[in-house]
Amino acid sequence: MLVLLAAIHAAAQDLEPNLKWGKPTQAELTMTTYAQDPDADAVELYRLTDVYYVFREDGFRVIYSTKRRLKVLKDDGKRVADQGISYRQTQGKTEREYVTGLKATAYNMENGRVVKTKMERSMVHEERLDKHYCLTKFSVPQVKVGTVIEYEYDIESDFFYDLHDWIGQGEIPVLYTQYKLSIPEWLKFNIEITGTEPMEQVADKATMSLGAEILPTDTYKVTGHHLSALKDDDYLWCADDYACKVTHELLGIYIPGSVHKSYTSTWEDIERMLQEDDEFGSRIRNSSPLKDEIAQAGIAGIEDVRQRSMAVFQLLRQRVRWNGEYAFWAKSGSKVLKEGTGSNADLNFLYINMLHDAGVKASPIVLRSRKLGRLPFSHASLKYLSTFVVGIHENDSTMSFIDCSTLDDGCLNVLPSHLLADKARVVNKTGAGGWINLLSAAKGREVTTVQATLGADGLLTGKRIRQCYYQDALATRKTWRTAKDSLELIHQMQESAGMTIQEYAIEGRHDNSPQVKETLRFTKQCDVTGGMIYMNPLVFSPQKNNPFTEATRRLPIEFPYAQHDQQNVSVTLPEGWVIEEMPKPIVLKSDGITVRILGAQSGRQLTMQYRISVDRTFFDATEYQDIKALFDQLVENCNNMIAIKKMP
Repeated sequence: MLVLLAAIHAAAQDLEPNLKWGKPTQAELTMTTYAQDPDADAVELYRLTDVYYVFREDGFRVIYSTKRRLKVLKDDGKRVADQGISYRQTQGKTEREYVTGLKATAYNMENGRVVKTKMERSMVHEERLDKHYCLTKFSVPQVKVGTVIEYEYDIESDFFYDLHDWIGQGEIPVLYTQYKLSIPEWLKFNIEITGTEPMEQVADKATMSLGAEILPTDTYKVTGHHLSALKDDDYLWCADDYACKVTHELLGIYIPGSVHKSYTSTWEDIERMLQEDDEFGSRIRNSSPLKDEIAQAGIAGIEDVRQRSMAVFQLLRQRVRWNGEYAFWAKSGSKVLKEGTGSNADLNFLYINMLHDAGVKASPIVLRSRKLGRLPFSHASLKYLSTFVVGIHENDSTMSFIDCSTLDDGCLNVLPSHLLADKARVVNKTGAGGWINLLSAAKGREVTTVQATLGADGLLTGKRIRQCYYQDALATRKTWRTAKDSLELIHQMQESAGMTIQEYAIEGRHDNSPQVKETLRFTKQCDVTGGMIYMNPLVFSPQKNNPFTEATRRLPIEFPYAQHDQQNVSVTLPEGWVIEEMPKPIVLKSDGITVRILGAQSGRQLTMQYRISVDRTFFDATEYQDIKALFDQLVENCNNMIAIKKMP
């Protein structure tokens, strides 16, 4: 028995991929853990992706053929039975994609034999995600702990010039994955292969049939073994930035004797193309339908450029609303005004035109949302640009930024955090563009003042003033605007801080200013035990929990923006009571993060000051243990209690 157990354990440790479709091995069916990640609730045993071109009567098509085998190891891993395949079918367009050949099977060991359960068509459902994408959803039946799942499908695509990205890692570990790509030599792509774990790469030549003609092809094969799970951790902009992946962008089409067309190859090319495009560059040069209103309001006469820009912003706010969508291309300004709503691109173009009518120079700043990942490293890319914000030229050397998705909440130099790209490109109608780091202008700041009186019964009564600036002001306004019930929001504030709010007021909630001020009067009951009062000297803990709880971390830490918070506390103690021991001064430092907690007592007055500065936004995974240790100490010192006793 011991020998058998040892053999099974060794097999689990040395599990090799079995690529025979429909033939899961005994080792795969009986495995209970994945040796490289014992905590994994499921593992991808293999994924094979074969991408190749075919020639139909109307031209090239691309086939994406996928085969996957997964193993469920724990109850939570049963979620892998529910899968979705997204594909492009833009409403009103003839070019589209189709999902074909979808099959799925569950394999279970029952009484020593393998039981196969095939997925029925009734377990497949179609839904539209948006006007561009649809989703095929399916559920594999009879999935339990120990089940092996297999499924396969093809996507046939008309978009031969726009290949899907391939991402070899996901939320569960991968034993084996392989991506094969074959491209006719008439099509040239920029291909970028990146990742934080090693993969085998092979480039070669082959052929494909083009009617009676044989056409040479360029082939690529990328193979990964034992790839780690890629968790979408907190304080991470986009996990796919660090995944093993392959991205592609069309460089040119070169058909002998017929077509010879090059596409964008440098960022200057992209900038020039956008400037010349009727749907982009010409929009920058247009006047707005609100030109007369701007003139009648006297906005052009406002001397300060920032004030003039915000006056235009507020006029736009009166006429339209953001529809919740981010886009790159836009509708006409007159259509947006007629409908009264639009995407950020719709509103941003209209805003740029209005600024020009008011005598303010403005340009689009194109970028890729941080939620979607960074732009490619090795080549210029129009494909991966997802939206743009507005750059306002205050003078020849200074620029401010704004996005019209923040019509209700924002102000100059305050953007939604996912638009704070560290690499964005100015598209100037004069041709003098260039790179800009939007993150460098972003900052959050919060200043809290607490004045309270402690009673002999342990009841704290006082006032708290919380002032939020810049990014924090944007976040506070958004919280109030999106809350379903303001009373419920105040209730949550009470629960979180362990207080009772007696009065509450907020200033600047509906303004386009860089500040929001929150004032509340509160009571808070401290613990009273054995004739002692136990109180947090900061009254409201600025850091209750450590966001970094994992023992290790493979991926970097990425804060949303630089942050500076301060809390000043003054507590009047009850007559005849003293603090048994004052908290010691605390200074915590790591490269880019500084924390100070200082306290003093003068008579019955206790004063405390808390400051934290996060000046860096990116910390490598090698710095994780230092950051985790700093936050461990920070949480401990933010939640320590002092004992207050009555003098004899």
